[in-house]
Amino acid sequence: MSTGPQYTPTPQTPGPGGGRGTALLTGAIAFAVVFLLIVAITVGYLVVRSSGGSGGASPTSVSNSSTPADPETSEETEEPTDVEEELCWQPPFERTSSNPSGKLRGGGLEFIPPSTFTGRQDNLFPYFLNDTQVATAPVEESWISTLHVGKVEWQPGVDYPGDEAASERIVDCMFRLTDWGDATGRTLDDEVTEPVTVAGMPGYRTTGTVNWQNDPLEKTDATRITVVVVDTDEGPSAFISEIAVGVTEHEEGAEEAFSSLTGLSG
Repeated sequence: MSTGPQYTPTPQTPGPGGGRGTALLTGAIAFAVVFLLIVAITVGYLVVRSSGGSGGASPTSVSNSSTPADPETSEETEEPTDVEEELCWQPPFERTSSNPSGKLRGGGLEFIPPSTFTGRQDNLFPYFLNDTQVATAPVEESWISTLHVGKVEWQPGVDYPGDEAASERIVDCMFRLTDWGDATGRTLDDEVTEPVTVAGMPGYRTTGTVNWQNDPLEKTDATRITVVVVDTDEGPSAFISEIAVGVTEHEEGAEEAFSSLTGLSG
């Protein structure tokens, strides 16, 4: 602790009677030095105490820290993140797009429906798809070929697996959950996934053929499923065809529809 500058007294030459005078002077100087030290120590202690030194806290700081915390803001209120993933999740249907003249639009894709596909539906296949439009063509009384376009929408709380895995999952769900009527003993064969580019946009196409053991139909004995998932400016979107194998006008119509597939035209 500093007690201020220290002054060294100038030596005095003793004169007559200088012994006693010198002693008195020396005693006076010593007393003054001790007194100054006492004053300096007292002032320093008071300054340190009043400024919160040596671990002490001022009354102001105690008052500011005594306000109780609001339990509504101090406690974490995060939503649960554990979600049980559904194999084939179905979003609540919502139609958000409008079809341009002569085209069907869903999500970030649109296509020109072939002349043989005159029927129109929406939400015919609801799993992982939304904002859908469907063109249909009759095969027999109880059977149709279909062309779909729509937005790919994944289950909330579950990470989107990417376009490749999404195309494979949608094919699997179509095989599992489509109403195939009397076509029993079904198998999904020749499944292939490959990268594609649609109007400059990257994506993946998964194809597979659904065969069945019995023979309930006259014009076809299998269905070809194609799911194309594309990374569009509006997010992942899909073009899907489910075509009766051996019905030439439907197979050619599906090729025409895919060839006309683009992003949104405005």
